[in-house]
Amino acid sequence: MLKRTITGFFIILILAGFVALRQVSLYFFDILALAIIMGSVHEIVMAAKVGGKKILLPLVFAYPVILGIIYIFATNFKDALLYQVLALLGCFIILMAYELILNCVLRKAGKTETDQDKLNQSLLNTTKHTMEILLYPTTLLGVLFGLNHFGLNLGYVAIIMVFMITMTTDVFAYLFGSMLKGPKMAPEISPKKSISGMIFGALGGVIAAGLGYLFFVHLGWFGALAYLGTAKQILIFVICGVLGTFLTQFGDLVASAYKRKVGIKDFGKIFPGHGGFMDRVDGLMFTAALVFVVFALFI
Repeated sequence: MLKRTITGFFIILILAGFVALRQVSLYFFDILALAIIMGSVHEIVMAAKVGGKKILLPLVFAYPVILGIIYIFATNFKDALLYQVLALLGCFIILMAYELILNCVLRKAGKTETDQDKLNQSLLNTTKHTMEILLYPTTLLGVLFGLNHFGLNLGYVAIIMVFMITMTTDVFAYLFGSMLKGPKMAPEISPKKSISGMIFGALGGVIAAGLGYLFFVHLGWFGALAYLGTAKQILIFVICGVLGTFLTQFGDLVASAYKRKVGIKDFGKIFPGHGGFMDRVDGLMFTAALVFVVFALFI
């Protein structure tokens, strides 16, 4: 518990530092986002290898950089999303071409019939497993670039909302789940997560959204949403708080199911008491995607 608390404090401190540095340049948060994505990709690649999956490594590590470039230089979010879709399509075509060419080369190498049968069965497996990583976690975490480039003030609102909701949800779920225990939420996926933890985690996320509303709108510290009507402001924070807290817990379950499938306890050990990058952002990536969509649609 103590180790987890100390590590959590330093994580928040580092995060707060990079968020504050946005006043100097938005590129500082881009660097943090890229580091988070790269760390997460590395961990899930390692987990995939434990599960015996083949991955085209150059592509999965190049794609986060491509996402960063897209969001930095795109003039608007419609263009950014279009370029991102095209980038994903390009990755898919490259993967298909790679596997088909490899298959042809191996055929000409004089493989036996048994070997050829195995080769045919594994055809496009690399494409499938690599595309999985390009989508989860890379594309989901890639929206951090988008949140950052909403602009200085609005970017502050979006980024802080994401981290407030996810962190508060995790803290409430962990603390109250540990104290109250009770029936398990999904014991076949994550034996430690209880229904009481889920309920109080959801409450924590809603409280965080409410505090965010007071902090950004009512007090007017940044004024990024000052031009919106009160009803629209409240609606935005309600949507982000209510849906965000459940998406945070959903993402946690998705990651737990993945770890159980490949037979690992944590994705990494870089954060003592917390695990790896993926263990910290498994829920955040879904909440970040939600906030990005809500802000892009309503603001």
